[in-house]
Amino acid sequence: MKLTPKIMDIDLVQQKLVSSPLRVKILYLLAEKAMTAKQVADELGKSPGSIHYHIQQLYNGGILHIEETKMNKGIVEKYYRPLATHFRLKDEPQDYLEIQQCRRSYISLSEEELEEFNKQFDSLLERFVEKTLRNNQERTSYEINCIFKKVPIEEEDEWNRP
Repeated sequence: MKLTPKIMDIDLVQQKLVSSPLRVKILYLLAEKAMTAKQVADELGKSPGSIHYHIQQLYNGGILHIEETKMNKGIVEKYYRPLATHFRLKDEPQDYLEIQQCRRSYISLSEEELEEFNKQFDSLLERFVEKTLRNNQERTSYEINCIFKKVPIEEEDEWNRP
């Protein structure tokens, strides 16, 4: 059962927790189905210890919850799920809260994928602009921003360094 996209109000500490592309991957995998840290590690091709560390950080920060526990050969397996996949800072200025569905996400892309994303984003915008040209329906104007900002190396990689 896939988690319905939901926006969760978070504080600055939680914002830092979800500001890693690796942790975003973990959240989206767990949104698809509840999994253990080992299952997530296998899916992402990462070390179980590293993924366990990140899952514990997200769990302790109130971003994940344990959906189920099972005993397997004397070991307690914990199956995690995210409380949301989209996040909004609680203490943003009032005018920010008037913004419709503001989303921030972190993603890892190759140069080709970034180029493809930009093409599809431009195409989507063009489709909606065309709709406004041929329809006299009453509308509200919005500003749309899509900013790509490179982030430092993923925490997981730094955590594994000697």
